[in-house]
Amino acid sequence: MEQISVIVISIATFLNALIAIATFISKAKKPVDTAVDKKFKEALQPINDKLGAIDDRIDKLDKNQCKNYLTEFLEDIKNEVPKSDIQIQRATEVYDHYINDLHLNTYIHDNWEKYMKGGN
Repeated sequence: MEQISVIVISIATFLNALIAIATFISKAKKPVDTAVDKKFKEALQPINDKLGAIDDRIDKLDKNQCKNYLTEFLEDIKNEVPKSDIQIQRATEVYDHYINDLHLNTYIHDNWEKYMKGGN
């Protein structure tokens, strides 16, 4: 019986030692992780800057494509060029994207109201 209690105490002592080591490593690791994260952020900053510039160009391209498409479509409507239901549906989708996603409201909005909704 005494031998079993010595074994249990030894195992408990061993487990406490493991817990203490794990806690120490965990606490010692945090500053290292912070330093590594900082270095990664510094190293990746030029890539993030380039990606931001690419995003800006894509947004500008998207805006210009929408404007071009809607301008051509509205000119066709103004000049009474026949449009199919699917062409009108696609133009409506692009217009919704133009207004709701890109948050643009220019001369296209005025012409859309005038020619597509029959307003003045």
